[in-house]
Amino acid sequence: MNSVETFADVPIIASRGADWWKDQGTGDSTGLKFFAVSGHVEKPGVYCVPMGTSIRDLIDLAGGVAGGAELDCVQPGGASSNFLGVEHLDTPLDFGTLAEAGSMLGSGALVVIAKGTDTLAAATNVLRFFRNESCGKCVPCRVGSTKAHELLTDTLQAGGELSDERRERLRELETVMRKTSICGLGQVAMGPVVSVLDQRGDGAAEPPE
Repeated sequence: MNSVETFADVPIIASRGADWWKDQGTGDSTGLKFFAVSGHVEKPGVYCVPMGTSIRDLIDLAGGVAGGAELDCVQPGGASSNFLGVEHLDTPLDFGTLAEAGSMLGSGALVVIAKGTDTLAAATNVLRFFRNESCGKCVPCRVGSTKAHELLTDTLQAGGELSDERRERLRELETVMRKTSICGLGQVAMGPVVSVLDQRGDGAAEPPE
């Protein structure tokens, strides 16, 4: 509620009115939204677009995938959001639509990943961030993130191929952390990893409750 973006929106809504603001969205979406676009794009930066702009259109606005490479996947809402493949390029960037697609709007930080990138390594890097940021108060988050990161790091050092046993272990850790961690950090920390497993065809994840 007290974000810089919220404060930035207030003056223009006050001066132009709520109806003007509602008209700025695309489709069923309302208002404008700032997106920080990073990763493999020609023109990374912060873009203000109508809420409901598609992932494809936002990437095009940022100059497309760097070097004309083929797109592999995106994280639409920052580090805690699940990776989405190219089949979701036309998904509107809004809270409900991204949730239906299996991810979330989050902070509006769109990360673009080009084909040829080791997405398991990218997800492991995200997990490393959450492991380091964990306050350590609850066991599921503190221990689960550490065990999962160690397992993934060992896998990457060995060539990046996950055994069935390790895939099952990662999914088990994700379920436990999501259902029993005290705060949102532990609840979403393993989501990006599992979304990469899904894209790699490593079995179906248990649907979130």
